[in-house]
Formats: sequence, C-alpha cells, structure tokens
Amino acid sequence: MICDWSKVKQDFIKYVYLSLMLALTGSALAQRPIPEHGAVWVHDEAGVLSATGKAQLEAILQAHRDSTSNQIAIYIIPSLQGEDIDDYAVRVFEKWQLGQKGKDNGVLFLVAMEDRVMRIEVGYGLEGVLTDAMSSRINRNEVVPYFRQGDYEAGIQAATLAIIKVIAGEYKNDQPQQTKRVKKKSPWRSLLFIALIIFLISRKNRGGGSGPGGLWTAAMLGSMLGGRSHGGGSWGGGDFGGGGFSGGGGSSDSW
Repeated sequence: MICDWSKVKQDFIKYVYLSLMLALTGSALAQRPIPEHGAVWVHDEAGVLSATGKAQLEAILQAHRDSTSNQIAIYIIPSLQGEDIDDYAVRVFEKWQLGQKGKDNGVLFLVAMEDRVMRIEVGYGLEGVLTDAMSSRINRNEVVPYFRQGDYEAGIQAATLAIIKVIAGEYKNDQPQQTKRVKKKSPWRSLLFIALIIFLISRKNRGGGSGPGGLWTAAMLGSMLGGRSHGGGSWGGGDFGGGGFSGGGGSSDSW
C-alpha cells in the first residue's frame, strides 16, 4: 500500500488550522465583558461601596479631572471569570479610552473581589511619575492593610488619594500601615467636603468659575485633592476619552 504523503500533509495542515481556530474562538468566548464607560468614573459591580462612598469618589475623580485633565477610573468586579487581570485591565483601559488624546494621562484601578487581586493600570503619559514600583507600593502599603481588615471602601479610597498624590509629586509613604487601625471618620467632614464640591460645580455651571472667587475655590479644592493645574487642563466637565494607550505599566498585587 502506497501512502499519499501529500494528502497526509494537507490533512495535517487542516487539523492544525482548525485546532488554532477553536483555541482562538474559545479564548474570545472566555473573555470577560466590559461595560460602557458612560461618563462614570466609579463602576462597582461587586456592590462594595456605600452610596455615600461612591458619590465621594466620583466627586473626587471628577474634580481631579477638571483641575488636571488626568482621568482616573475605578472598576470593582466580583470576578475575572478566569481571565488574567493584566490582560483584562488593558482591554478596559483601551475601551474606555482613559486619558486625553495626545496625553494618554489615564489611570485604571481594577479590583477583582473573589480573585483577591487588584491592578493599577497606567497610561503612557503618566508612566514617568506613576511607575510600576510606585503602583505596587500603593497597592501593598495603602490598600492591602484595609482589605485584610475587610474594609474595602477605605482601601479603595486610600488607593485613589494615593494615586492623586503620586501624580502631584506629594506621596511620601513607603511603609505599610499594618499596625494602623481603621478609624471611623466624622460624617460632618464628609458633608463639608461634598458641599465644597457642589459649590464649585454650581459656580462653574452658572459661569461664575472664571472669576477670582471661582478660581480661589477651585485652587483650594485642587490642593485638597493633591492636584496641580496643567496648561492643557480644562475646567469644563463632559469630555472624556480619546486616550486609552497603556504601555502595560502599573502593578498587579493580591491580598
């Protein structure tokens, strides 16, 4: 019996091709879906944040964006559904187009609760200040101590403020807060903070944000948030996206 090697070769190539196609199709089907950005900076699919905590973070991130043009988003999910957190963070970052076009000054803080893993994904434009080492330091020193105590909201708030301070060049902590007990903050302080933000936004909407009083209020709020005004920054909200280029910088850590 004579073997037709040419046919065997063709069958083998077909087999390899079909195997690759099935593998790629399975990989695509296994990818976790990504929601629309919807001009929302805080997405909490895991239900970790309180209504007040989420509103505070949303206000902080919007104010930071208005005063610096940097765009920071928080995304909390129940599970990665088997997907690698680095890959998923890049996909979310690119779909949401975090950062301004030409600046790529976006940051994504992604937390997967059931997988007990988090990642800070950094756009090209901020990799010089929010380095891989600094991102890991924030995760380990600011977030992990709170997460291990079960205070996820405090950990996410700490990460947000630390990221803002790093970008502003004001972050100094290089020691983990393992012995620090979580203290309940006075609600009056939070209410005062929210009132200040509402005052700033209302003045901006009425066209009063360009006067000396509006600039002073904005400057004070920016100082509270650790932000610095850039020449290309915009005080008007609304526009977001246009960036979305991440060089894979940042850090993934577990707790």
